Amino acid sequence: MRLRLLELEFLDNPRMSLAVEEAIFRLMLLGKSPPTFWFWRHRNAVIIGKFQIAEEEINMEIANQYNVQIAKRDTGGGAVYQDLGNLIYSVIVPDYHGVSNDVVKMYELMINPVLLAFKKLGVKAESPGLNDVEINGKKVLGSAAGLREGGVLFHATMLIRSNLEMLAKVLKVPRTKLQDKGVTQVSHRVGNVYDLAGKDMDEVKRALLNGYSEYLNFEFYKDELTEREYKLAEYLYNNKYNRPEWVFSREFIRVEIPNELLE
Repeated sequence: MRLRLLELEFLDNPRMSLAVEEAIFRLMLLGKSPPTFWFWRHRNAVIIGKFQIAEEEINMEIANQYNVQIAKRDTGGGAVYQDLGNLIYSVIVPDYHGVSNDVVKMYELMINPVLLAFKKLGVKAESPGLNDVEINGKKVLGSAAGLREGGVLFHATMLIRSNLEMLAKVLKVPRTKLQDKGVTQVSHRVGNVYDLAGKDMDEVKRALLNGYSEYLNFEFYKDELTEREYKLAEYLYNNKYNRPEWVFSREFIRVEIPNELLE
């Protein structure tokens, strides 16, 4: 499968990043955007899951003090802290192998290329859970996905050289969740790839592309966002991702898309 490779960043606007991601997914399902692999980052942000409330997951005083941008994605899972030492990537593809109807199989197909990528780097990585990756018992990658009839949106966040001190400050992680993992502090649960394995951002990106290429027969070509995608992303940004009732409550916003943005 040929995938467009995007390296587009909205460093200070995670809400726009999420709008772009949804725009690509919606248009791909209609056959109007190509399958896409997208690398992206943010300067200083927390993105929470669709079913979370910001104040329950984020230390808002710290977030305000350090100008941490807050956004909510349209997939489940937990809150993630993101900075420039943190690599985010999305895999937006049509259904294949029936994965849009099988969550376990989908995660297996999306996580195994990551394990292969680390193996190629000489790093032993494991996936003890359905959707995460660990090195030496420390979590370095978490992921989430959206499944629709006809396609999959998978995205992951990987700690490469992230500020773990800020991560621990700004995220509210329940003590019981840490205890379940046998640790008492967030910093004991997560780790940076660079600290654990000595691999930097560029090395990891190359290895990921090789891992997905080999495991799933992906072939990549570089390209840009289309005008249609950008216009739809702007609409989703204004009518969903940048609305306070979406970001800060459990209210789900159903956006009616004008036909002209989908044609």
